[in-house]
Amino acid sequence: MVWFVLLVGLALLVLVGMFWALRRRTLPASARARIRSQWTAMLAIPDPARRVMEADAILDGALTALRYRGSLGDKLKAAGPRMRNIDAVWRAHKLRNRIAHEPGSSVTAAQVQEAVSAIGKALESL
Repeated sequence: MVWFVLLVGLALLVLVGMFWALRRRTLPASARARIRSQWTAMLAIPDPARRVMEADAILDGALTALRYRGSLGDKLKAAGPRMRNIDAVWRAHKLRNRIAHEPGSSVTAAQVQEAVSAIGKALESL
């Protein structure tokens, strides 16, 4: 019985610690300003494929500033609960990967708009 109580107590401490770690991560004002500046510059890029690549990189930088580690995929897995539109963000990241890794791939204006919008909403939620 004592072991059960200790185990439950330890499990609760771990859960509280995980919850606290998620809630503490906030972007410093300097990082928010940098992200806004990068976002404005990204919106002015005329090449749609490049715009998706830049938006994805901005999200990666924001997650790094929040102390998430690993590839952007790793960061999205860890930070996913913070984003209401995580499925749309994954689609945007997959579009970025297709642009980056499939020579000659093309994107439509609608795909670019959807991807940039999804990443923008994700950044707002951070």
